[in-house]
Amino acid sequence: MSVTFTPAPYAPSVDLPAPYPPNTTFPLSLTPTRPDASLDEILEAARDLKQTGQLDKILARNGAIYFQNLGLKDAHEFSKFAHAFGWLPHEDIGNPVRRTVMAKNVATANEGPNTQPVYPHNEFGLSPHYPAYVLFYCASAPETGTWCFLLRVFNDC
Repeated sequence: MSVTFTPAPYAPSVDLPAPYPPNTTFPLSLTPTRPDASLDEILEAARDLKQTGQLDKILARNGAIYFQNLGLKDAHEFSKFAHAFGWLPHEDIGNPVRRTVMAKNVATANEGPNTQPVYPHNEFGLSPHYPAYVLFYCASAPETGTWCFLLRVFNDC
C-alpha cells in the first residue's frame, strides 16, 4: 500500500479570514497516511506531491506546510526529504551568518549559544539573491520555547 500525505490537526494553525478562500489553514499540516512508513515511502510520497502539482497548489493556497510524523532521524534523512521535492539547492552568496554543515545542503540556522534568544532575522533581506523555498527541521524538541536549528533553502527548477 503506497503512502500519501493527509491533513492532520496542528494546534498552532489558524483559519485565515477573507480575502482568503474559506477553510484556508495556515500552515496546513500534513502527515503520512501510515505511521510506520519507511523513509523510502516518505520520499516517494514527497516526490509524488510535487510531481502531481499538489505541492504547488497547497503552497499557493496555504502559504506553508507543516509536515509532521515523518520519522526523520537526523539531518541526513532531512536532506533526502528536502531533495525529494526536486528543487535546486540555493547557493548562499554573501551571507555573513556562520553555519555548520550537517548534511548535503543542510546547515545550522544559528551558531549562538542556546542560552541566548534568536530574534527574528532575515539574512537574505539585503540581497537580490534569495531562496524560493525554505525548509526547517527540528532535530530535538526544546523543553521550553521553540528551536529549529537546521535550515534548508531551495530555488525553483
